[in-house]
Amino acid sequence: MQDYIVAIPSRFASTRFPGKPLVLVGGIPMVKRVCMQALKSKAKQVIACVDDERVSAVLNGMDKVQVCMTSTDCNCGTDRLAQMIKKLNIDENTVIVNVQGDEPLIDPKHIDQVAKLLEDTKADMATLCFEIDNVKDVFDLNCVKVVFDKNQKAIYFSRAPIPYERDNFKLGNVQELKHKHYHHVGIYAYKAKTVLEYAAMSQTSLEIAESLEQLRLMENGKSIAVGICTEPPKTGVDTKEDLDRINAYLKEIEG
Repeated sequence: MQDYIVAIPSRFASTRFPGKPLVLVGGIPMVKRVCMQALKSKAKQVIACVDDERVSAVLNGMDKVQVCMTSTDCNCGTDRLAQMIKKLNIDENTVIVNVQGDEPLIDPKHIDQVAKLLEDTKADMATLCFEIDNVKDVFDLNCVKVVFDKNQKAIYFSRAPIPYERDNFKLGNVQELKHKHYHHVGIYAYKAKTVLEYAAMSQTSLEIAESLEQLRLMENGKSIAVGICTEPPKTGVDTKEDLDRINAYLKEIEG
């Protein structure tokens, strides 16, 4: 597999959870825990793209982890990566896997999987998903769904139920799913030049409507390969409740 790097965008002033990169996950600052998981992958290097010196400080001394200071004004993680690419003069053909800074239980196998998917499919970007096994998630607007063609290329991402099971859903009080539905996993692989192209694009109508940044690439004619995870990933940290749940899980398995 082609060499690749992992980039971890981490925003200190999170709107819903200020100071999130430094909250303790199993006794370790979350951003450090994400880096530790990324180091278990086959990546040749891990770069933490941070916007606060306090976050940078907890990563000092980590072998194979480079810290890149980025602006507090970035609109999203991809914009933060674009700043990193320019600042560090990353070659445009370098493959980058974008691992969110609030995924302390990210599976290293998923990092390797998405990097290999990009290489195998020659798509502009690669991402992952897993099959949904319950009705509730299909109708949950916080659960992003994806549909894709027989060549593993994304057709659309949406917060709405896709595909919409007309004959099943119109009845209301849905008890079971008649077709396969897939939950999008927010991990991305792309070449540095694609990140820079994305950052230079204006926001698009579908992106704004769904509040899903990957739709910007699709509306500009870029292809996104979608791989299926055999094991669903653990939850990320969006809220204090998520943090409590993950800490309880780690306490159970680590003692």
